[in-house]
Amino acid sequence: MEGFKDKLRQNTYLRWILLFSNWLIQGILHADKTEKIYKLLFTIISWCGFFILFQNTFNYSIIWSIFFGFLLGHTLNWIVNGNFYNLLVHRLYLSKLTKKDLFLYLHNLSNRLNGKSFILYCASFGSICNGNLKDSSDLDVSLVRKPGFKNGLKSIIILVQERKLADLKGIPLEMFLSDSPNNSKKRFGNEQNPVVIYDPDNIITNYYSEKLSLIQAKSLNGMID
Repeated sequence: MEGFKDKLRQNTYLRWILLFSNWLIQGILHADKTEKIYKLLFTIISWCGFFILFQNTFNYSIIWSIFFGFLLGHTLNWIVNGNFYNLLVHRLYLSKLTKKDLFLYLHNLSNRLNGKSFILYCASFGSICNGNLKDSSDLDVSLVRKPGFKNGLKSIIILVQERKLADLKGIPLEMFLSDSPNNSKKRFGNEQNPVVIYDPDNIITNYYSEKLSLIQAKSLNGMID
């Protein structure tokens, strides 16, 4: 599948299919349970709100109210809970960033997560782990939460905040909320040396034989201070 996506990215016109598929799917199919429920509820509630608006304010028929309500509700979910710079940089190749920008974001993310007791650990995967980070790479980040309803809500807030902050700073962020370390490991099954962003209780060593600090990752990717 990734090979097919890469071919689309290389085509000036066909790459826009990735924009549509991103809007349509919005990562819901591959999301962990907490994030999946949140996104579905967000879309359904927004859909109902727009349906009422079209029915009561614009006097649209039920069919058109349902259609436009879903269209706007789904789009609102995409805007609020997505990361546009991931599309611009990593999917559509319309913008580029330096490695310095990406590492600065991860360093600041580590500081922002400090003291967040509802987060078990946070780590980055993908090209950053094997020294292949480049100006069109995105940051694959797993945010692993602790069990419990309140911890889930707090983690969702952090997830949305980070995606919007990344947009403001022009960072292509692919952040996933994982309900458990095992779920996170399953998502990144081929990765064996995550870059540790936040791990106050040294949990990551229970799941991976190797790990990288941000300093080690910078060196691996050719950024030696």
